[in-house]
Amino acid sequence: MAESALYRPARRATAARFKRLAWITVLLAVSALFIFPFYWLLISAFKTRAQIFTMPPQFIPMPVVLENFANVLAQTGLARAFLNSCIIAAGHVTLALFLCSLGGYAFAKFREAPGRDGLFAFVLGTMMIPGAVTMIPVFMVLVHLHLVNTYWAMIIPGAANAFGIFWMRQYIDANVPDDLIAAARIDGCGEFGIYRHVVVPIARPALAALGILVLISTWNNLMWAFVVMRKEEMYTMPLLIYLLQGEMRTPYGMVMAGGVLATLPLVVAFLCFQRSFIQGITAGALKA
Repeated sequence: MAESALYRPARRATAARFKRLAWITVLLAVSALFIFPFYWLLISAFKTRAQIFTMPPQFIPMPVVLENFANVLAQTGLARAFLNSCIIAAGHVTLALFLCSLGGYAFAKFREAPGRDGLFAFVLGTMMIPGAVTMIPVFMVLVHLHLVNTYWAMIIPGAANAFGIFWMRQYIDANVPDDLIAAARIDGCGEFGIYRHVVVPIARPALAALGILVLISTWNNLMWAFVVMRKEEMYTMPLLIYLLQGEMRTPYGMVMAGGVLATLPLVVAFLCFQRSFIQGITAGALKA
């Protein structure tokens, strides 16, 4: 009996280690399942067309071919499309962060404003409207404003989105103390000054996380670019890569190389801001 009681903690520790190992194995398997399409995209960019469709498949390209990257850069306007995507992404992310944080601050701290709760409920209700429903009306507005085939057609629509306003409202309400705002008002700071000098510095983690989400959505926005960008010099990277597909023959190697070049900026951006992204994701769950 004494010996059994002595070894019981050791058996529990062993069982806990096996349970932890099992969970790690499952998570690694799921991660590999999600990573595999990106791995296949990467290795296919360094293959010839015959190597891409060879059976059994080659998981390591032999030999490594760089012709796909040279062809997609020489035969398409990829450099201009990359510049277009950068301008659109930078403009849309900047505008979205400004409008969403400003709206989130108003909904979080102006509690006595008449109709605040009803207006916030209306904003949240717009999240249930599919984007396809508003696509034609927004396009008609852009036509009347002569903004089709301009950067503004991709930058302005959807900048003040309901999710971003809700995101910033929740974070500001939980992490920006009312006493700090009251002290700033007593010192003579205006409302926009409070937003700029008090709210924005505290909300930087939430802004970074929201910025990454908006960047991914904007950079990969193929459907809206297909609707409002009609001139070749205004194509974005997703649109240019999509149009590489032909009715009779598709240059899959060039498509894969273009996909790698289009994905690389998002990977770099996430690696640079991953700490702020994770901090913004987790901090909003904690009530100050």
